[in-house]
Amino acid sequence: MLNKYFTLLFLVLIGLSSCKKDTDKIPSPEKPPVSNNRTTDEKVRDSIYFYYKYLSYWESSIPVYNPISDISDKYSSGESLLNHLMGLTPVKNDYVFHGPGQNIVENYTGPLDRFSWIEDISSTSSRSARADTYDGFGLFVVFEGGDANSAAYVGLSEGNSPADKAGIKRGDKIIKINGVEALGKNFRLIEAELNKTQLVLDLERAGVPFTKTLTYGSYDIFPVVKDSVYTVNADKVGYFALSSFEEMTNDAGQYTAMYNAMNAAFNKFNQQAINKIIIDLRYNTGGYVSTAIYLANKIVNSNGAGKLMFSYDINKNLKEEKAKGSREFDDVMFNNSATNITDVYFLVSDYTASASEIVISALKPYANVRLIGEHGSTYGKPVGFFRQDILNKAGLWAASFKIVNSAGYTDYWDGIPADKPGVFDNVRFDFGDLREDMLATAIQHIRSGSYTLSGSSAKASSQTGTTRTSSAVPVNKLRERNMIKD
Repeated sequence: MLNKYFTLLFLVLIGLSSCKKDTDKIPSPEKPPVSNNRTTDEKVRDSIYFYYKYLSYWESSIPVYNPISDISDKYSSGESLLNHLMGLTPVKNDYVFHGPGQNIVENYTGPLDRFSWIEDISSTSSRSARADTYDGFGLFVVFEGGDANSAAYVGLSEGNSPADKAGIKRGDKIIKINGVEALGKNFRLIEAELNKTQLVLDLERAGVPFTKTLTYGSYDIFPVVKDSVYTVNADKVGYFALSSFEEMTNDAGQYTAMYNAMNAAFNKFNQQAINKIIIDLRYNTGGYVSTAIYLANKIVNSNGAGKLMFSYDINKNLKEEKAKGSREFDDVMFNNSATNITDVYFLVSDYTASASEIVISALKPYANVRLIGEHGSTYGKPVGFFRQDILNKAGLWAASFKIVNSAGYTDYWDGIPADKPGVFDNVRFDFGDLREDMLATAIQHIRSGSYTLSGSSAKASSQTGTTRTSSAVPVNKLRERNMIKD
């Protein structure tokens, strides 16, 4: 084994976002055999096979090729080779497949590894140059229905983005984008405008029109969306909305704004002695595992204090590394906790993935956990990744381990089922607004033990015409969380 190391960053991605984790360094596998007769591109493809075979959770399904060129020379690109290798992983029958852009396919049959990917880390890659930032407007646009006259609203204005800095909020109605009327019949036209580098937005809030101009740019996400405390009957109920699990410290070792905001929110919750909490992860596609662990520790009560949070299921090669002393895949234990939180409600959608699912599954054995979903479940990604750099050209993210909670719960490829599915993501209302259907449903269950909206909550939905049987329709998909912070 060479005395070389690589940083493990755990991710659980969707074509959306992933969960990644800061880790200590562990020994890397030996480099693949190198022939001076091979071009750089050929060496990259050779290495993709070599490292995928070594690191994949399903490495036993990948045949041995000697020489490696017997397989790597059959493909003209690293991506096509990786797709072939992923196709060799075990096939799962009749499960719910969440495709790109949240396209849901029922009764899908296909290989389990639909997650691994290759990142361009060459010096000419824009991603390489801006590894610690996101690019875009930070604007998630949603039609409130699927018909021709459906209006468009802001579903999420990502913290610290151009949209957020312009004062745009969830619930703002979009009248026009670059002069194009924002109605369902113009879906493709609106989609095209969102791919441009500048947006002129005609908006409306509480009946008052206003205009904002946004320029495409890079930004560091501030993912703490909202925190509040409500009184419901005799209960104090916390509400915490998080758009992603970002780093808690920066490259200089300083705590980030997200870390400080999360601590401030939970200090407030503790001061007001909440006993129930609503965690809004409907748009949370993942992020750092270490941050997910931190959040779970903030929530767990004495039932879980000092007990197993989750363990890692890994392939034989990584088990050998663990046997040699690597601590990266040790069981994760809950800290001692003094919270009195007995009931945890998660607001979820098909975007809720990876690190979000870790928090949900980790808390299930220790609290009354209930999921209120836009559809039937979360995304479904129990596997994680770390990046192996190849010749300073490509970063291979091979699905390498699986999360297992303390009750043995894992393999949620179909997503974690919602206890109350089919609740409309009411984009007319901002996060934390008690008139919003998903939040109102959680509050109603706390109040009455029933998920059915009644009284003032039902009246609010009825007056705005927002009680739906169909889902909101996103125009642009949420950003992939494939940012690397070494």
